[in-house]
Amino acid sequence: MAKSLKMLVTDDIYGFIKRLVSAKREKGGINIINVAKRIKLDSALEHLREKSYTKIGSLNATAYVTEEPVPFEDRFVGREIKLEVGKRWADKVFDCAWMHITGDIPKGTPKDRLVYLIDISGEGLVYDKNGTPKQGITCYASQFDYRLGLPVKKVVLDDNLSEGGRAEFFIDCGANDLFGNLKNNLEVVQMDIALVNPEIRALAYDIEVLLSVYDFNADDEYIRKLFADLKEVAAATKDINESRAAKLREKLKPYLETPATEGAFTYTAIGHAHIDLAWLWPLRETKRKGARSFCNQFVNMARYPGYKFGASQAQLYDWMAKEYPTVFENIKKAYKEGRWELQGATWVEMDSNLISGESLVRQFYYGLKYYLNEFGEHMKILWLPDSFGYSACIPQVMRLANVPYFLTQKLSWNTVNKFPYHTFKWEGLDGSTVYAHMLPENTYNGPARGDYLKAGEKNYAERKIHNEAISLFGIGDGGGGPGFEHIERANRLHDIKGMPRYNFGFAKDFFEKTFAEPDKFPHHKGELYLEKHQGTFTTWSDVKKMNRKCEFRLRNYEMLMALADGRGLELPIGRDELDQIWKEVLLYQFHDILPGSSINRVYVEAKERYEAIVSRLTWGIDKLLNKLIKGRGVANFNSFAYDLPIKVNDLWYRVRVPALGVTGLSPDKLIEKFEAKATKNSIENDKVRVTFKNGFIVSVYDKTLGKEFVRKGAKFNRFTLYKDFGNCWDIRRNYRIWKRNATCDSFETGTDGAKAYALVRYSVGNTEIKQEISILDGSPLVSFDTDIDTDSKNSMLRVAFPVNIETDECKFNIQFGHIARKTTENNSIEKAQFEVPGQKFVDMSDNECGISVINNCKYGFRCKHGVIDMNVSRSPLLGPGKDVDFGHHHFRYAIFPHKGALSYQTYRKAYLFNNPLSVITNGVKEAEEIQNYFTDNKSIILEAVKLADDGNGMIVRAYNCSDMPQTAAISIRGFKPVCFTDILENSIGDAPKGMFEFGSFELKCIRFTKEENV
Repeated sequence: MAKSLKMLVTDDIYGFIKRLVSAKREKGGINIINVAKRIKLDSALEHLREKSYTKIGSLNATAYVTEEPVPFEDRFVGREIKLEVGKRWADKVFDCAWMHITGDIPKGTPKDRLVYLIDISGEGLVYDKNGTPKQGITCYASQFDYRLGLPVKKVVLDDNLSEGGRAEFFIDCGANDLFGNLKNNLEVVQMDIALVNPEIRALAYDIEVLLSVYDFNADDEYIRKLFADLKEVAAATKDINESRAAKLREKLKPYLETPATEGAFTYTAIGHAHIDLAWLWPLRETKRKGARSFCNQFVNMARYPGYKFGASQAQLYDWMAKEYPTVFENIKKAYKEGRWELQGATWVEMDSNLISGESLVRQFYYGLKYYLNEFGEHMKILWLPDSFGYSACIPQVMRLANVPYFLTQKLSWNTVNKFPYHTFKWEGLDGSTVYAHMLPENTYNGPARGDYLKAGEKNYAERKIHNEAISLFGIGDGGGGPGFEHIERANRLHDIKGMPRYNFGFAKDFFEKTFAEPDKFPHHKGELYLEKHQGTFTTWSDVKKMNRKCEFRLRNYEMLMALADGRGLELPIGRDELDQIWKEVLLYQFHDILPGSSINRVYVEAKERYEAIVSRLTWGIDKLLNKLIKGRGVANFNSFAYDLPIKVNDLWYRVRVPALGVTGLSPDKLIEKFEAKATKNSIENDKVRVTFKNGFIVSVYDKTLGKEFVRKGAKFNRFTLYKDFGNCWDIRRNYRIWKRNATCDSFETGTDGAKAYALVRYSVGNTEIKQEISILDGSPLVSFDTDIDTDSKNSMLRVAFPVNIETDECKFNIQFGHIARKTTENNSIEKAQFEVPGQKFVDMSDNECGISVINNCKYGFRCKHGVIDMNVSRSPLLGPGKDVDFGHHHFRYAIFPHKGALSYQTYRKAYLFNNPLSVITNGVKEAEEIQNYFTDNKSIILEAVKLADDGNGMIVRAYNCSDMPQTAAISIRGFKPVCFTDILENSIGDAPKGMFEFGSFELKCIRFTKEENV
């Protein structure tokens, strides 16, 4: 029924029929006569919409086409094309043009009714002839979820666009629709001068809203009268004019003025434009999308008193300030007038599964600082409506940022288990609790329409104890936010019988009112796992690798920077430049960039910038190391001391490098006797023996523990290529049906001083894998240095470790700690977690021993039934990316057998694996041994050291990696602790003179100052 019927009727009536069928199915069928009458009402509504504007003339247009945007001052520099309706104005998607628009306005045209109807098969921002941006437009053919309404915005108001009977203005055009597609062959569709017929237009909105009342109101008598009057009005619209429309509106007025029932469900309604900073378009287009959307809201505010709008992301506001100063000044004006809500507390709406703990902190740090500096407001809401799951560490960071509230809607996308709450308390890994609200309409692109409001009311999980929720309405992704139609509907739905109340307001007021009594709301502890988009833990793996590399380079440079500044040394990269680097890295952590769900151009540009950032930071680190360390030595940026063999200029040294310190390279540290051995089918040292059969690992035997870690009859490090028919976001749950195991093409073993190794080549499909599998004297860690070349389409490469451990849970590293997830599939929740995120390691242990799989850039895992299975790469053909992960990849991972349960030992190995020692070979003398950081408790991990913002000392961030409380002494060479701080470095309490007390997984920010200043 659905497809054939939908071709005959509009979306409004199609939705009505679906609801009617559902409601009547249990009562023996539907009343076909009522359906037919309803279709006639809908036809009348469409007729009124067509008659809402009257064409009175045509516009002329000349395009000046360029490949990239140019400013208003250069609007005539492009390739000139004279345009008319039906003519193409650009060659390819994302081309740009300035269109010069002119036209003669008929004499006697009333200015207050004059509009322009413009559709260029793309997007655009209208400017007056003085260069002032006025209003954004979006083509009718734009791809969108039509259940939410049409994304078209083509009605341009005459605001300083005409003079003396002649229209003249400009449009900054983008050759793309709302979702980055090329539509209508980029031909001009409409260029009209028109008059709006306000009474006809208003009658159309009256009928539309009252039809939604008819669809949902349970009062039969009220329904019968309303339906009869709607039919009467509809019958009178055939020869409609302004006078008749006004009279018909009077007939419907009583229904629009009948208030909602006492205690009716109530929405805080906020105009919103969710703007992805990149997705189906490049970053540069987002800046233009932001300007278009925001200009539309200034028009709405001038037209509709009481209307309120909000937008998130400090990065977006910063772009406006720098590239659209007029737009930014208008934002500030609307903010001061109480019409504009600043939303969110972070630099961007980031992914939270893939970024480091310090990156998460800096998202808040730079976001909160921006809003404070530009607007004087401390933001209170973490605004992540569209990110792909939420890490259990977030509540603790929110607490330290003084951000008590969290808004999302993404969990409504779960594919198996419906998330049970909408308004709830969220407890994080360390016990910190924040207050959360999930939009019950299940969208941040709400249509401000009766069907969505009623569905949200019905869906609201806490409606028995609370009858209020937030509604975000408007077309997102650069679609201009709310259009006139949204606000017209919202105004009529404000207080009307049969509907929830719909009141313009701000999210911050909703949260403060709602959680004035928090104890009545349900409680959720732990991560907020999204049962969808699990492919994003792996897609575009090179970008994830570069992000982690940037995170550690930033960490290392800032540590050196703090130490160098304390010694009065000149900094090669100053604070201002470092801030800009941080902000750019944070930008690429946006939830459609780092996860891998954008188009190729986004990644081509991001990789180029990543490489430049890594190069710049590496240069800065080298400069500071050579200034701080006089002589030959080895530097350690981690909070653990390490005692291990290291190869320098073909010589093997045994060095003990102190925490955040350096040690020299002297002849007495040369290793004279090596433990590393290799046979035809094994490699071993004093700690571990690895045995191979036909090129595959069949035994990992820990000599100290006397424990075999490979499950009997199984193989470690087994590569399997699966068919992946998903897209860049999603992996199909049944992917394991189609698989091919890799075969070994060559195998050899050998030794190099303190290292024993195996060189192995595997292949499967169109994928070739080359590995050096190695061990070092004195360590049970088995490393896999891996190169992959692949063009296997519709494929996913994974590597598995079936462990000889009896446990029903696996531990996954996240920011500032780890969480446990079940390895069983006993219920729908466990089954739905067939792919889960982890960071530097995952671990399976029992009380006696365990094994950790450590990595330097991988995030997707399946850990079920005793197998640790790591996702290596994905190449889905379904977009938006093309040829994803084709080509060459280099990465490393390792296995670490250990005694007892998961402990700081795995953290110690994982930090070193991701942040290896740095060798300084300059100079002829041996470097002096220095230890800059000390703690007597190895469970306390140094996450970051940075210069304090105010120049008074440094900020040290340290956390407890244990699930048990810990006590620790912490010291920095030449500095003393002064106070605890929040994320913005405000004091929140004196630091102890003795021992620091850490709760389980607790993060502390501590200010240290020079000893002479204390």
